[in-house]
Amino acid sequence: MTLFFQINHYKNSESYYFLEKFFKNTKLVVSMKKLLLFIFALVLSSQSSLCAKDEAEILIFSLSPERVKEQKGVLKLQISTFSPIQKITVRGKQKKFASGASLVWLKIPYVLKPGINTFEVYVKTKLGEAKQIIRSVYETPSFLNKLKLGDPFQLISILGYANNDNIDKVEDNQTKSSAVTSSVLFVPSYRFDIFEDSSIFIRGVLMADQHHNGEFESKEVLFKQISLEWEERAGWIGDLTLSLGTNEAGTRDVPESTSPRDSFSKKHKRATRDIIYTLKSKKTLEKGTSWNWQIDRKKKSVEGSNDDSGFSNTFNLGYVTPIFGVKTTFGGTLEDTNLNGTYKDTTAYKTKLKIDYPISKISFGLQHDFSQTEDKKADPDLDGKTKNRNQVYTLSLNYPAAAWCIFGLTQKHEKQSSNIIGKSYKINSTQIQAIIIY
Repeated sequence: MTLFFQINHYKNSESYYFLEKFFKNTKLVVSMKKLLLFIFALVLSSQSSLCAKDEAEILIFSLSPERVKEQKGVLKLQISTFSPIQKITVRGKQKKFASGASLVWLKIPYVLKPGINTFEVYVKTKLGEAKQIIRSVYETPSFLNKLKLGDPFQLISILGYANNDNIDKVEDNQTKSSAVTSSVLFVPSYRFDIFEDSSIFIRGVLMADQHHNGEFESKEVLFKQISLEWEERAGWIGDLTLSLGTNEAGTRDVPESTSPRDSFSKKHKRATRDIIYTLKSKKTLEKGTSWNWQIDRKKKSVEGSNDDSGFSNTFNLGYVTPIFGVKTTFGGTLEDTNLNGTYKDTTAYKTKLKIDYPISKISFGLQHDFSQTEDKKADPDLDGKTKNRNQVYTLSLNYPAAAWCIFGLTQKHEKQSSNIIGKSYKINSTQIQAIIIY
Protein backbone atom coordinates (compact mmCIF):
# COMPACT_ATOMS: atom_id res chain seq x y z
CA MET A 1 0.00 0.00 0.00
CA THR A 2 2.90 2.36 0.74
CA LEU A 3 4.35 1.78 -2.70
CA PHE A 4 0.95 2.39 -4.29
CA PHE A 5 0.65 5.74 -2.45
CA GLN A 6 4.11 6.76 -3.54
CA ILE A 7 3.32 5.96 -7.19
CA ASN A 8 0.14 8.03 -7.11
CA HIS A 9 1.93 10.90 -5.36
CA TYR A 10 4.65 10.86 -8.01
CA LYS A 11 2.07 10.81 -10.83
CA ASN A 12 0.56 14.02 -9.44
CA SER A 13 3.96 15.77 -9.23
CA GLU A 14 5.16 18.38 -11.74
CA SER A 15 8.24 16.38 -12.83
CA TYR A 16 6.08 13.40 -13.80
CA TYR A 17 3.87 15.73 -15.87
CA PHE A 18 6.75 17.02 -17.97
CA LEU A 19 8.27 13.56 -18.39
CA GLU A 20 4.99 12.11 -19.63
CA LYS A 21 4.41 15.05 -21.95
CA PHE A 22 7.89 14.59 -23.40
CA PHE A 23 7.64 10.82 -23.91
CA LYS A 24 3.90 10.44 -24.63
CA ASN A 25 4.45 9.62 -28.29
CA THR A 26 7.36 7.23 -27.68
CA LYS A 27 7.54 3.55 -26.70
CA LEU A 28 9.51 4.47 -23.57
CA VAL A 29 6.52 5.78 -21.64
CA VAL A 30 4.54 2.64 -22.51
CA SER A 31 7.35 0.45 -21.14
CA MET A 32 7.55 2.56 -17.96
CA LYS A 33 3.81 2.17 -17.34
CA LYS A 34 4.02 -1.59 -17.85
CA LEU A 35 6.93 -1.77 -15.40
CA LEU A 36 5.01 0.15 -12.73
CA LEU A 37 1.98 -2.09 -13.15
CA PHE A 38 4.18 -5.19 -12.83
CA ILE A 39 5.74 -3.90 -9.60
CA PHE A 40 2.30 -3.09 -8.18
CA ALA A 41 0.98 -6.60 -9.02
CA LEU A 42 4.09 -8.16 -7.45
CA VAL A 43 3.52 -6.24 -4.21
CA LEU A 44 -0.13 -7.35 -4.05
CA SER A 45 0.84 -10.96 -4.72
CA SER A 46 3.40 -10.97 -1.90
CA GLN A 47 0.89 -9.39 0.49
CA SER A 48 -1.71 -12.08 -0.36
CA SER A 49 0.89 -14.79 0.17
CA LEU A 50 1.82 -13.28 3.53
CA CYS A 51 -1.88 -13.19 4.54
CA ALA A 52 -2.29 -16.88 3.65
CA LYS A 53 0.75 -17.77 5.75
CA ASP A 54 -0.61 -15.72 8.65
CA GLU A 55 -3.92 -17.61 8.55
CA ALA A 56 -2.20 -20.96 8.14
CA GLU A 57 -0.27 -20.50 11.40
CA ILE A 58 -3.61 -20.27 13.32
CA LEU A 59 -5.51 -23.54 13.78
CA ILE A 60 -9.01 -23.57 15.32
CA PHE A 61 -10.63 -26.90 16.26
CA SER A 62 -14.01 -27.83 17.73
CA LEU A 63 -13.79 -30.72 20.20
CA SER A 64 -17.58 -30.96 20.53
CA PRO A 65 -19.92 -33.02 18.28
CA GLU A 66 -21.57 -31.06 15.49
CA ARG A 67 -24.99 -32.67 16.05
CA VAL A 68 -26.50 -32.61 19.54
CA LYS A 69 -29.77 -33.72 21.14
CA GLU A 70 -29.73 -31.37 24.15
CA GLN A 71 -30.51 -27.66 24.02
CA LYS A 72 -27.99 -26.68 26.72
CA GLY A 73 -24.34 -27.66 26.61
CA VAL A 74 -20.73 -26.55 26.29
CA LEU A 75 -18.78 -25.85 23.09
CA LYS A 76 -15.18 -26.99 23.49
CA LEU A 77 -12.57 -25.22 21.36
CA GLN A 78 -8.85 -25.76 20.84
CA ILE A 79 -6.75 -22.94 19.37
CA SER A 80 -3.15 -23.56 18.33
CA THR A 81 -0.74 -20.96 16.89
CA PHE A 82 2.99 -20.54 16.19
CA SER A 83 3.17 -17.05 17.67
CA PRO A 84 1.67 -15.67 20.92
CA ILE A 85 -2.09 -15.08 20.85
CA GLN A 86 -3.19 -11.50 21.39
CA LYS A 87 -6.99 -11.71 21.14
CA ILE A 88 -9.80 -14.30 20.97
CA THR A 89 -13.50 -13.56 20.45
CA VAL A 90 -16.46 -15.95 20.10
CA ARG A 91 -19.63 -14.43 18.64
CA GLY A 92 -18.04 -10.99 19.16
CA LYS A 93 -17.38 -11.51 22.87
CA GLN A 94 -13.75 -11.39 24.00
CA LYS A 95 -12.45 -14.44 25.89
CA LYS A 96 -9.81 -14.64 28.59
CA PHE A 97 -6.65 -16.75 28.23
CA ALA A 98 -3.12 -16.94 29.57
CA SER A 99 -0.89 -14.08 28.39
CA GLY A 100 1.57 -15.09 25.69
CA ALA A 101 -0.10 -18.48 25.17
CA SER A 102 0.06 -20.26 21.82
CA LEU A 103 -2.19 -23.16 22.82
CA VAL A 104 -5.60 -22.41 24.36
CA TRP A 105 -8.61 -24.54 25.35
CA LEU A 106 -11.96 -22.80 25.75
CA LYS A 107 -15.33 -23.93 27.11
CA ILE A 108 -18.28 -21.85 25.85
CA PRO A 109 -21.66 -22.53 27.53
CA TYR A 110 -24.57 -22.28 25.11
CA VAL A 111 -28.35 -22.50 24.76
CA LEU A 112 -29.19 -23.57 21.22
CA LYS A 113 -32.19 -22.83 19.05
CA PRO A 114 -33.65 -25.72 17.00
CA GLY A 115 -31.67 -26.34 13.83
CA ILE A 116 -28.32 -24.93 12.77
CA ASN A 117 -26.45 -22.63 15.20
CA THR A 118 -23.19 -20.89 14.30
CA PHE A 119 -20.30 -19.61 16.41
CA GLU A 120 -17.85 -17.19 14.77
CA VAL A 121 -14.39 -17.60 16.32
CA TYR A 122 -11.83 -14.83 15.76
CA VAL A 123 -8.14 -15.20 16.70
CA LYS A 124 -5.39 -12.57 16.41
CA THR A 125 -1.66 -13.16 16.89
CA LYS A 126 1.47 -11.11 16.34
CA LEU A 127 1.76 -12.46 12.81
CA GLY A 128 -1.84 -12.32 11.65
CA GLU A 129 -5.48 -13.14 12.28
CA ALA A 130 -8.08 -15.77 11.32
CA LYS A 131 -11.84 -16.38 11.49
CA GLN A 132 -13.69 -19.67 11.48
CA ILE A 133 -17.37 -20.61 11.68
CA ILE A 134 -18.19 -23.51 14.02
CA ARG A 135 -21.59 -25.17 13.53
CA SER A 136 -23.72 -26.89 16.14
CA VAL A 137 -26.97 -28.55 15.01
CA TYR A 138 -29.68 -28.99 17.63
CA GLU A 139 -31.70 -31.90 16.26
CA THR A 140 -35.23 -31.49 17.57
CA PRO A 141 -37.98 -33.77 16.19
CA SER A 142 -39.58 -30.82 14.38
CA PHE A 143 -36.26 -29.78 12.81
CA LEU A 144 -35.52 -33.34 11.65
CA ASN A 145 -39.02 -33.57 10.23
CA LYS A 146 -38.61 -30.33 8.25
CA LEU A 147 -35.18 -31.49 7.10
CA LYS A 148 -36.72 -34.72 5.84
CA LEU A 149 -39.57 -32.94 4.05
CA GLY A 150 -37.30 -30.34 2.43
CA ASP A 151 -38.25 -26.86 1.27
CA PRO A 152 -41.98 -25.99 1.24
CA PHE A 153 -41.83 -25.02 -2.45
CA GLN A 154 -40.77 -27.45 -5.14
CA LEU A 155 -40.83 -27.21 -8.92
CA ILE A 156 -40.19 -30.21 -11.15
CA SER A 157 -39.61 -29.41 -14.82
CA ILE A 158 -39.37 -32.10 -17.51
CA LEU A 159 -38.19 -31.25 -21.00
CA GLY A 160 -38.79 -34.00 -23.54
CA TYR A 161 -37.98 -34.79 -27.17
CA ALA A 162 -39.55 -37.85 -28.80
CA ASN A 163 -39.66 -39.62 -32.14
CA ASN A 164 -42.75 -41.75 -32.91
CA ASP A 165 -42.90 -44.03 -35.98
CA ASN A 166 -46.71 -44.43 -36.09
CA ILE A 167 -48.33 -41.21 -34.94
CA ASP A 168 -51.74 -42.12 -36.44
CA LYS A 169 -51.81 -45.60 -34.81
CA VAL A 170 -52.65 -47.36 -38.07
CA GLU A 171 -52.44 -51.09 -38.72
CA ASP A 172 -49.36 -52.76 -40.23
CA ASN A 173 -50.92 -53.02 -43.71
CA GLN A 174 -51.35 -49.24 -43.91
CA THR A 175 -48.85 -46.43 -44.51
CA LYS A 176 -47.33 -45.25 -41.24
CA SER A 177 -46.31 -41.67 -40.52
CA SER A 178 -43.51 -40.73 -38.14
CA ALA A 179 -43.43 -37.53 -36.10
CA VAL A 180 -41.00 -35.65 -33.91
CA THR A 181 -42.49 -34.06 -30.80
CA SER A 182 -41.09 -31.81 -28.10
CA SER A 183 -42.85 -31.39 -24.77
CA VAL A 184 -42.62 -29.53 -21.48
CA LEU A 185 -44.08 -30.51 -18.13
CA PHE A 186 -44.13 -28.33 -15.01
CA VAL A 187 -45.19 -29.68 -11.60
CA PRO A 188 -45.13 -26.96 -8.91
CA SER A 189 -46.17 -27.63 -5.30
CA TYR A 190 -46.23 -25.78 -2.01
CA ARG A 191 -46.47 -27.35 1.44
CA PHE A 192 -48.11 -25.90 4.54
CA ASP A 193 -47.12 -27.81 7.69
CA ILE A 194 -50.10 -28.00 10.06
CA PHE A 195 -48.75 -30.37 12.70
CA GLU A 196 -45.56 -32.37 13.00
CA ASP A 197 -47.01 -35.22 10.92
CA SER A 198 -49.63 -33.33 8.89
CA SER A 199 -49.32 -31.06 5.88
CA ILE A 200 -51.51 -29.44 3.25
CA PHE A 201 -50.23 -29.29 -0.33
CA ILE A 202 -51.26 -27.15 -3.26
CA ARG A 203 -50.10 -28.89 -6.43
CA GLY A 204 -50.30 -28.01 -10.08
CA VAL A 205 -49.53 -29.65 -13.42
CA LEU A 206 -48.98 -27.94 -16.77
CA MET A 207 -48.13 -30.02 -19.83
CA ALA A 208 -47.85 -28.98 -23.48
CA ASP A 209 -46.44 -30.62 -26.58
CA GLN A 210 -45.59 -29.52 -30.10
CA HIS A 211 -45.33 -31.58 -33.28
CA HIS A 212 -42.56 -30.33 -35.53
CA ASN A 213 -44.37 -31.60 -38.61
CA GLY A 214 -47.25 -29.17 -39.24
CA GLU A 215 -49.35 -32.00 -40.64
CA PHE A 216 -49.94 -33.31 -37.10
CA GLU A 217 -50.51 -29.95 -35.44
CA SER A 218 -54.09 -30.89 -34.59
CA LYS A 219 -52.77 -33.67 -32.33
CA GLU A 220 -51.11 -31.23 -29.95
CA VAL A 221 -52.47 -31.35 -26.39
CA LEU A 222 -52.48 -28.82 -23.56
CA PHE A 223 -53.19 -30.23 -20.09
CA LYS A 224 -53.63 -28.43 -16.75
CA GLN A 225 -54.42 -29.69 -13.29
CA ILE A 226 -54.63 -28.21 -9.81
CA SER A 227 -55.30 -30.07 -6.57
CA LEU A 228 -55.54 -29.51 -2.84
CA GLU A 229 -54.12 -32.36 -0.75
CA TRP A 230 -54.05 -33.21 2.92
CA GLU A 231 -51.33 -35.63 4.03
CA GLU A 232 -51.10 -37.45 7.35
CA ARG A 233 -47.75 -39.16 7.87
CA ALA A 234 -46.44 -42.01 10.02
CA GLY A 235 -49.84 -43.58 10.71
CA TRP A 236 -50.45 -47.29 11.19
CA ILE A 237 -51.62 -47.40 7.58
CA GLY A 238 -48.63 -45.41 6.34
CA ASP A 239 -48.64 -41.95 4.78
CA LEU A 240 -52.31 -41.23 4.05
CA THR A 241 -53.34 -38.58 1.50
CA LEU A 242 -56.77 -37.19 0.68
CA SER A 243 -57.04 -34.84 -2.31
CA LEU A 244 -59.52 -32.95 -4.43
CA GLY A 245 -58.48 -31.80 -7.88
CA THR A 246 -59.70 -30.65 -11.25
CA ASN A 247 -58.10 -30.82 -14.68
CA GLU A 248 -58.73 -29.59 -18.18
CA ALA A 249 -57.38 -30.81 -21.50
CA GLY A 250 -57.37 -28.87 -24.75
CA THR A 251 -56.53 -29.94 -28.29
CA ARG A 252 -55.23 -27.80 -31.13
CA ASP A 253 -57.71 -27.24 -33.95
CA VAL A 254 -56.44 -25.97 -37.31
CA PRO A 255 -58.10 -23.87 -38.59
CA GLU A 256 -59.65 -22.58 -35.39
CA SER A 257 -63.29 -23.53 -34.96
CA THR A 258 -66.15 -21.99 -32.98
CA SER A 259 -65.86 -24.68 -30.29
CA PRO A 260 -65.40 -23.47 -26.67
CA ARG A 261 -61.78 -22.42 -26.20
CA ASP A 262 -59.31 -23.71 -23.67
CA SER A 263 -59.06 -21.52 -20.54
CA PHE A 264 -55.27 -21.24 -20.87
CA SER A 265 -54.72 -20.95 -24.62
CA LYS A 266 -57.18 -19.68 -27.21
CA LYS A 267 -55.36 -21.67 -29.89
CA HIS A 268 -56.72 -24.87 -28.32
CA LYS A 269 -60.33 -25.97 -28.09
CA ARG A 270 -61.55 -27.38 -24.79
CA ALA A 271 -61.74 -31.17 -24.98
CA THR A 272 -62.40 -32.51 -21.46
CA ARG A 273 -62.85 -31.38 -17.89
CA ASP A 274 -62.60 -33.71 -14.91
CA ILE A 275 -63.12 -33.46 -11.16
CA ILE A 276 -61.08 -36.04 -9.22
CA TYR A 277 -61.39 -37.29 -5.64
CA THR A 278 -58.40 -39.33 -4.46
CA LEU A 279 -57.57 -41.38 -1.37
CA LYS A 280 -54.14 -43.00 -1.29
CA SER A 281 -51.59 -44.44 1.11
CA LYS A 282 -47.97 -45.55 1.08
CA LYS A 283 -46.26 -47.57 3.81
CA THR A 284 -42.58 -48.49 4.09
CA LEU A 285 -42.15 -51.93 5.65
CA GLU A 286 -38.36 -52.18 5.70
CA LYS A 287 -35.38 -50.91 3.76
CA GLY A 288 -36.21 -51.06 0.07
CA THR A 289 -39.69 -52.56 0.57
CA SER A 290 -42.98 -50.64 0.47
CA TRP A 291 -46.56 -50.96 -0.64
CA ASN A 292 -49.11 -48.41 -1.81
CA TRP A 293 -52.73 -48.20 -2.85
CA GLN A 294 -54.90 -45.50 -4.40
CA ILE A 295 -58.62 -45.00 -5.04
CA ASP A 296 -59.83 -42.40 -7.58
CA ARG A 297 -63.36 -41.21 -8.23
CA LYS A 298 -63.52 -39.14 -11.40
CA LYS A 299 -66.36 -37.09 -12.87
CA LYS A 300 -65.68 -36.86 -16.60
CA SER A 301 -67.05 -34.14 -18.85
CA VAL A 302 -66.31 -34.38 -22.59
CA GLU A 303 -66.99 -31.19 -24.53
CA GLY A 304 -69.81 -31.64 -27.05
CA SER A 305 -70.46 -35.31 -26.21
CA ASN A 306 -72.87 -36.17 -23.42
CA ASP A 307 -72.54 -39.90 -24.21
CA ASP A 308 -68.82 -39.86 -23.41
CA SER A 309 -69.34 -37.97 -20.11
CA GLY A 310 -69.95 -39.72 -16.82
CA PHE A 311 -68.02 -41.29 -13.92
CA SER A 312 -65.13 -43.68 -13.43
CA ASN A 313 -63.73 -45.46 -10.37
CA THR A 314 -60.13 -46.68 -10.24
CA PHE A 315 -58.27 -48.81 -7.71
CA ASN A 316 -54.46 -49.10 -7.88
CA LEU A 317 -52.22 -51.39 -5.84
CA GLY A 318 -48.40 -51.39 -5.91
CA TYR A 319 -45.60 -53.28 -4.17
CA VAL A 320 -41.87 -52.53 -4.29
CA THR A 321 -39.22 -54.92 -2.97
CA PRO A 322 -35.62 -55.93 -3.76
CA ILE A 323 -35.31 -59.34 -5.39
CA PHE A 324 -31.73 -60.62 -5.46
CA GLY A 325 -30.66 -57.06 -4.72
CA VAL A 326 -32.59 -55.60 -7.68
CA LYS A 327 -35.43 -53.13 -7.11
CA THR A 328 -38.63 -54.74 -8.42
CA THR A 329 -42.01 -53.04 -8.74
CA PHE A 330 -45.35 -54.84 -9.10
CA GLY A 331 -48.53 -52.93 -9.90
CA GLY A 332 -52.17 -53.63 -10.68
CA THR A 333 -55.15 -51.43 -11.64
CA LEU A 334 -58.87 -52.04 -11.88
CA GLU A 335 -60.93 -49.31 -13.59
CA ASP A 336 -64.71 -49.26 -13.87
CA THR A 337 -66.17 -46.60 -16.19
CA ASN A 338 -69.87 -45.68 -16.30
CA LEU A 339 -70.67 -43.12 -19.00
CA ASN A 340 -73.97 -41.67 -20.15
CA GLY A 341 -73.92 -43.47 -23.50
CA THR A 342 -75.81 -46.77 -23.65
CA TYR A 343 -72.84 -48.76 -24.92
CA LYS A 344 -69.99 -46.66 -23.50
CA ASP A 345 -69.42 -48.42 -20.17
CA THR A 346 -66.10 -50.30 -19.92
CA THR A 347 -64.00 -52.36 -17.52
CA ALA A 348 -60.20 -52.21 -17.67
CA TYR A 349 -57.50 -54.37 -16.07
CA LYS A 350 -53.87 -53.27 -15.97
CA THR A 351 -50.66 -54.84 -14.68
CA LYS A 352 -47.14 -53.51 -14.34
CA LEU A 353 -43.75 -55.13 -13.76
CA LYS A 354 -40.60 -53.01 -13.55
CA ILE A 355 -36.99 -53.85 -12.71
CA ASP A 356 -34.45 -51.14 -11.85
CA TYR A 357 -30.78 -52.10 -11.81
CA PRO A 358 -28.04 -49.57 -10.96
CA ILE A 359 -24.86 -49.64 -13.05
CA SER A 360 -22.44 -47.18 -11.46
CA LYS A 361 -24.35 -43.86 -11.51
CA ILE A 362 -26.68 -44.97 -14.31
CA SER A 363 -30.02 -46.59 -13.44
CA PHE A 364 -31.08 -49.25 -15.95
CA GLY A 365 -34.84 -49.95 -16.09
CA LEU A 366 -36.89 -52.63 -17.80
CA GLN A 367 -40.69 -52.43 -17.68
CA HIS A 368 -43.68 -54.34 -19.03
CA ASP A 369 -47.24 -52.94 -18.95
CA PHE A 370 -50.33 -54.91 -19.91
CA SER A 371 -53.92 -53.66 -20.10
CA GLN A 372 -57.22 -55.01 -21.31
CA THR A 373 -60.32 -52.87 -21.86
CA GLU A 374 -63.68 -54.44 -22.57
CA ASP A 375 -67.19 -53.04 -23.10
CA LYS A 376 -69.74 -54.01 -20.45
CA LYS A 377 -72.57 -54.13 -22.96
CA ALA A 378 -72.38 -55.18 -26.59
CA ASP A 379 -73.29 -52.62 -29.24
CA PRO A 380 -75.78 -54.19 -31.74
CA ASP A 381 -73.99 -52.38 -34.57
CA LEU A 382 -70.79 -54.28 -33.73
CA ASP A 383 -69.98 -57.97 -33.69
CA GLY A 384 -69.94 -58.58 -29.93
CA LYS A 385 -68.27 -56.56 -27.20
CA THR A 386 -65.28 -54.41 -28.04
CA LYS A 387 -62.09 -55.78 -26.49
CA ASN A 388 -58.66 -54.13 -26.71
CA ARG A 389 -55.42 -55.59 -25.37
CA ASN A 390 -52.38 -53.36 -25.06
CA GLN A 391 -48.77 -54.26 -24.20
CA VAL A 392 -45.90 -51.83 -23.74
CA TYR A 393 -42.22 -52.81 -23.36
CA THR A 394 -39.97 -50.05 -22.04
CA LEU A 395 -36.20 -49.84 -21.75
CA SER A 396 -34.87 -46.79 -19.87
CA LEU A 397 -31.54 -45.29 -18.80
CA ASN A 398 -31.37 -42.49 -16.22
CA TYR A 399 -28.26 -40.55 -15.29
CA PRO A 400 -28.26 -38.09 -12.33
CA ALA A 401 -25.88 -35.40 -13.53
CA ALA A 402 -26.54 -33.51 -10.28
CA ALA A 403 -28.89 -33.70 -7.31
CA TRP A 404 -31.21 -31.33 -9.18
CA CYS A 405 -30.81 -32.62 -12.75
CA ILE A 406 -31.48 -36.07 -14.24
CA PHE A 407 -31.07 -37.07 -17.88
CA GLY A 408 -33.12 -39.94 -19.26
CA LEU A 409 -33.29 -42.05 -22.43
CA THR A 410 -36.36 -44.22 -23.06
CA GLN A 411 -37.12 -46.72 -25.81
CA LYS A 412 -40.72 -48.01 -26.07
CA HIS A 413 -42.46 -50.66 -28.13
CA GLU A 414 -46.28 -50.62 -27.90
CA LYS A 415 -48.57 -53.22 -29.42
CA GLN A 416 -52.37 -53.26 -29.34
CA SER A 417 -54.69 -55.98 -30.60
CA SER A 418 -58.45 -55.53 -30.98
CA ASN A 419 -61.49 -57.34 -32.29
CA ILE A 420 -62.50 -54.10 -34.03
CA ILE A 421 -61.01 -53.42 -37.46
CA GLY A 422 -58.66 -50.42 -37.41
CA LYS A 423 -57.90 -50.60 -33.69
CA SER A 424 -54.82 -52.85 -33.88
CA TYR A 425 -51.42 -51.16 -34.24
CA LYS A 426 -47.73 -51.14 -33.32
CA ILE A 427 -45.66 -48.12 -32.25
CA ASN A 428 -41.96 -47.64 -31.60
CA SER A 429 -40.82 -44.45 -29.92
CA THR A 430 -37.58 -42.99 -28.60
CA GLN A 431 -37.61 -40.25 -25.99
CA ILE A 432 -34.93 -38.06 -24.42
CA GLN A 433 -35.71 -36.23 -21.19
CA ALA A 434 -34.11 -33.72 -18.87
CA ILE A 435 -35.63 -33.56 -15.38
CA ILE A 436 -34.81 -30.42 -13.40
CA ILE A 437 -35.80 -30.24 -9.72
CA TYR A 438 -35.87 -26.90 -7.97
